[in-house]
Amino acid sequence: MKQTVVLTLCIIASLGIARCTKNNTTPTKNLAKCTTCSLTPIEHHTDSTGLFYYLPTAFTPNGDGINDVFRLFYSSQVNIDSSKITIWDMNGNGVFINNVNQSWTGFDTHGNKCAPGKYPLYLQIRTIAGNEIDICGCVTILTYKGSCIWTGGNTYYYPDELDTSGFAFHTNDNICP
Repeated sequence: MKQTVVLTLCIIASLGIARCTKNNTTPTKNLAKCTTCSLTPIEHHTDSTGLFYYLPTAFTPNGDGINDVFRLFYSSQVNIDSSKITIWDMNGNGVFINNVNQSWTGFDTHGNKCAPGKYPLYLQIRTIAGNEIDICGCVTILTYKGSCIWTGGNTYYYPDELDTSGFAFHTNDNICP
């Protein structure tokens, strides 16, 4: 009887460890509670330490070569091995998790194309100096309607709006009036 109880506890403990390991590597649910979608880009312009990062608010993954991927732009002060981005759909299901040096192409973790709309995200930046910056944000997948992208009157910030000095300029996407 004593051996059965010990064996049962070992099996239960093993299942718990396996489940926890899966949750740490697969973004199954929005555990960061990032649910508010802002139209403001996540950015920090270069300071005295040389730290710079910029995360746009929208992209258009349609294969035309313009704003097809969503990614963080950053300076060498960001520790890319310790920094990551996690993106969920509005139901809290994980669609992307990776280091900040990887781009999101608009497909979920199962290889399915994500629908146009808003996606909450959690950005965890670790600097070379050891500072930690954790930010909730949002990215919107936009699509063309006819010959242009209809934004509903909202202003979005796109990946191609970044110049070499780190400041935004007009996107190359064709935006509807």
